[in-house]
Amino acid sequence: VWFKARGLDDCLQQYVKSFEREQMGGEQLLHITHQELEELGVTRIGHQELILEAVDLLCALNYGLETENLRTLSHKLNASAKNLQNFILGRRRGGHYDGRASRRLPNDFLTSVVDLIGAAKNLLAWLDRSPFASVTEYSLLKNNIVQLCLELTTIVQQDCTVYETENKILHVCKTLAGICDHIISLSSDSLVSQSAHLEVVHLTSIMPSEGLGMYIKSTYDGLHVITGTTENSPADQCKKIHAGDEVIQVNHQTVVGWQLKNLVNALREDPCGVILTLKKRPQNTLSSTPALLRNVRWKPLGLQVTTSTTHGCILSSHTDSDLSSKHQGCKKLKRGPQA
Repeated sequence: VWFKARGLDDCLQQYVKSFEREQMGGEQLLHITHQELEELGVTRIGHQELILEAVDLLCALNYGLETENLRTLSHKLNASAKNLQNFILGRRRGGHYDGRASRRLPNDFLTSVVDLIGAAKNLLAWLDRSPFASVTEYSLLKNNIVQLCLELTTIVQQDCTVYETENKILHVCKTLAGICDHIISLSSDSLVSQSAHLEVVHLTSIMPSEGLGMYIKSTYDGLHVITGTTENSPADQCKKIHAGDEVIQVNHQTVVGWQLKNLVNALREDPCGVILTLKKRPQNTLSSTPALLRNVRWKPLGLQVTTSTTHGCILSSHTDSDLSSKHQGCKKLKRGPQA
């Protein structure tokens, strides 16, 4: 249903009939491979990647909701940093190692770097949102991680000897591991060990002239994050919608991985009301009230770190929405969309 609901990128709609013919179930979709996509007629690598990236989001939601928290994500980044350190040290112990060479890094080396950046992005996705974004200590840690990831992506492209490149990467890994150890050590802060949870919210009595009153930004890979609400709007008055909440379902239809314009269309389908399933991260007493934006546009800090087209919308009549959506590859660290 998720694929057939036509919420993914426009270029993928040509494959809907193939999926319908095969009667692919949810469990099959979560484990789909490049080869299976090829057999379904999805022959273009770029289209395969778009589908697999969206499926990855479903997998993260399906398997990680109850276990994912700031501590576990810090452990994963810590492990990735130490794995890359061990990989480099293992190479140096090899009999054919030549640190003076200036050739490109091997693919398995680059794969380890990509894995590390992926783990960092998952941690940053938490640090960049409420309640962590409003806490100075976590905000500083987030900025340090972003800077180190930027440094890492620059290092692997520099033209210098293998030994020099490895030394720079080792320094980044050691620093990242230290940051992770610090987050893990904050055992007195209950926010570190709290997992996200799902909550169903009903919005009713919606005036067509006013809309829902929610500000939404859509990340490059298809997560839809609420950045605030308009004062006295249905979203504000329900007192259950907060900045940082992710929209998971609209009227029981999963919208993870969808284009922003298709999410907006789903929200507007029923003029009488809408049922939202939200993924809510931990809340502290300082950030547990809805973030009122009073009918102005707010541009939160971007999560990722290189230039990319950004998209966002407010679901009310006060502003025109830019509903275009451009899907970017998931193996680069990019700037997240802004509302």
